[in-house]
Amino acid sequence: MAKFGVIGMPWQCAGAINVEDCKTSEEVMNKAGLNFHVEKTNMVAEMPMRDFSDKELDRINEDIAKGNAFLRGNKLYRTAPNAFTTYRTDYNIPLGSVKSKYTVVQNNVAFNFFDDAIGKDKAIWQTAGAWGNGERIFVSCKLPNNILVHGDPVETYLVFTNSHDGSSGVKILFTPIRVICQNTLNAAIRTAQNFVTFKHTKQVHNKIAIAQEILGISKQYAEHTQECYNHLASIKMDDNAVIQYLCEQFMSEEEKTKLLQSNYTFKDIVNRKWMAIESSDLSMRKANQISDTWKYYNEGPGQQEIIGTAWGAMNAVSGYFSNVDTSVEGIKRLDSLLYGDKAKKIQAASEAALILQ
Repeated sequence: MAKFGVIGMPWQCAGAINVEDCKTSEEVMNKAGLNFHVEKTNMVAEMPMRDFSDKELDRINEDIAKGNAFLRGNKLYRTAPNAFTTYRTDYNIPLGSVKSKYTVVQNNVAFNFFDDAIGKDKAIWQTAGAWGNGERIFVSCKLPNNILVHGDPVETYLVFTNSHDGSSGVKILFTPIRVICQNTLNAAIRTAQNFVTFKHTKQVHNKIAIAQEILGISKQYAEHTQECYNHLASIKMDDNAVIQYLCEQFMSEEEKTKLLQSNYTFKDIVNRKWMAIESSDLSMRKANQISDTWKYYNEGPGQQEIIGTAWGAMNAVSGYFSNVDTSVEGIKRLDSLLYGDKAKKIQAASEAALILQ
């Protein structure tokens, strides 16, 4: 029995609403509470009143007459230059501060994108939701073009994330998930890019409209990814080769050089041999990551079927970050696995595995 659990897809988290029963994008929006509207308005600065000179008071009164300032109690409020805030029009709740060039992307654009990219009424909706007061929103759907890696099923998903607080642009990502263990395999394989991102400028709506062309509606990417994954499954690796590969995913060149010069081996690292860790100047955090990844390679969900291959080695890395590393949760886990630090490490592991012989 596997000693590791399965945490689940990164978009199945707090704030996520299961929308698998929805048939239309409108139903998804209503069920997930995303049917709100966002606008942008001027931001004002709050300043304390003091004893102003007659000249200063004349300037303040002039600005008040122009609508650029107002008084409330003992506070003076002025319109801040090139500073705006976004807000929900249903509750009048501020969401974030943005610049003048910022263009709001309404939530329904996300669903229109899926309708246009996948085909109306063909999206297999999964989850949708918002964090906070609606500062960040996302929607995920399953695509019909799944991948088979020597009979090992990998499902493909499209995820749309957007922010209303200026923290990030519009992001549309294609990501495979290995079914048996829920490993997130969103790496950009070789030259194939797996996501597009747009800034909130006036061109953003036009870019979203053609995003399906940039992604190739995932079909070409899925075919290329399947070819790469099947190639990994055909590469045989013994334990020593896997151990070296796993260590190289976490260790710097300097750490590897110090380890080998001290006559210790990568196997000493996975076994947490103290002198090997100390001689390589490796942190205990890295040593534990390597050891846990090696353990996942041998005992993780679905690993027994692929041990001894580069596919198994690469899945040990993706499995560690998907199901073992719990350093971040919720929206931070989603960001890290899809676009951030964890995604980059999984991508590096994929690229390193593809050049193995």
